[in-house]
Amino acid sequence: MAQLNPCLVHFVRSIMYSTRSLFGIILPLLVAAAVNAQPLRPELEARLQRSIDSIRAERGLPGVSASVLLRGQGVWRGCAGISHAGTPLRAEMVFGIGSNSKLFTAAAVLRAAEAGLFDVEDTVGAWLPPHANIAAGITLRQLLNHQSGLADVNATPGYQDSMLLNPGRIFTREEVLAWVGPPHFAPGTSWEYSNTNYLLAGMIVERATGRGLAALLREDILAPLGLDSTTLPPDEGVVGVVAHPWAQGGDIFAVSRNALHSAAWCAGAMFSSSGDMARWYDALFAGRVLGAESMREMTTFVGSGEYGFGISRRIENGRTLWVHGGSIRGYSSFMLHDSAQALTICVLVNATQVPAQAIALRLLEVLSATPTGITRVDSAAPTPRLYPNPASTVLHVRDAHGLLRVYDVRGALRWEGSIDGGVSIPVAHWPRGMYVLRSAHASFTFMKL
Repeated sequence: MAQLNPCLVHFVRSIMYSTRSLFGIILPLLVAAAVNAQPLRPELEARLQRSIDSIRAERGLPGVSASVLLRGQGVWRGCAGISHAGTPLRAEMVFGIGSNSKLFTAAAVLRAAEAGLFDVEDTVGAWLPPHANIAAGITLRQLLNHQSGLADVNATPGYQDSMLLNPGRIFTREEVLAWVGPPHFAPGTSWEYSNTNYLLAGMIVERATGRGLAALLREDILAPLGLDSTTLPPDEGVVGVVAHPWAQGGDIFAVSRNALHSAAWCAGAMFSSSGDMARWYDALFAGRVLGAESMREMTTFVGSGEYGFGISRRIENGRTLWVHGGSIRGYSSFMLHDSAQALTICVLVNATQVPAQAIALRLLEVLSATPTGITRVDSAAPTPRLYPNPASTVLHVRDAHGLLRVYDVRGALRWEGSIDGGVSIPVAHWPRGMYVLRSAHASFTFMKL
């Protein structure tokens, strides 16, 4: 039998990818949107608002925009402070989200892999021409989870000066990659965060799909999810009213950001509103964007940063959170998602190097201390023991009492039961991936192999 030309196969796959039906995304969202559009209870909203008001005043921040989304219960959007002199911040205003752009890029990569356009084990050399200081054998996986060893373009001497001296210039991809210095370690041997990784991942997606990344995100993710305030400059313009960025205590809105956006690109240049970002995290972890295997890949954490693909893991008072921060000149952001509670918190600040993470955790404390369905963690309670972890056939739980529930990364309930001391949970037929076990006092994660 004659074999098909590989180029023809790739072309056909690209066409299939670009014309995939969106009904599987849109229909669940129409149902979820009706519920999540509801406000939270007035007394809870008042406490959340007081929190961002007080922390903004404490830290002397120009403005804070925050959203809390409790899936199936409602959403709150709050603002404190100003965009610029004489103009209060408004909930619909958009901010630079910095490195929170990386999760969008990771999702685009995994969707293309689901369509069969490439595999995450494909190498950089298979898709891109040679570049100095970039090993051809680095895999897409090593780019996405920061195990490539590549030097960060942001740390190269002269990079920051280039942004400030010629802010209106648009740098080409090749010019940006010319800033990549010697690698810090051999691929796969260690872990180190590097923006270079995501620039290369974005370039590979464009090469594989034959589409610009901004258009791909718009057509396949942003538009179906209704994230109309989210954009990737400079490939597309920022939409809506922009919250003015501040740096060194001054409003820097008048300074062009073309150089900054073209250099940061899919690693850090995106703009969004707090409401869009909360809906984005909720949709992703509810399983409306990627398949189960892709979510398992995304939430397989490595290195000292507990990093997956565009997302990190953090244990906060026994609660497992999926988080990511971002910072770009004049803006800071922090995202927090608790799958067991179906809770998402987004904080955007129009200033650099500010405690967006601390604000998000303050809001989490408010929710935990209020009877809203969010479980408050009791650090004095006995800590359940889970083993083996990872588990393949049975997960044993010891030193646990009361009602236990197990959720997958989408927030779907997989198992529940009341116990007094211990239980063995059969997991042999569950899909591989990350799961969250929740008791009345805390949440814990385990991996199913």
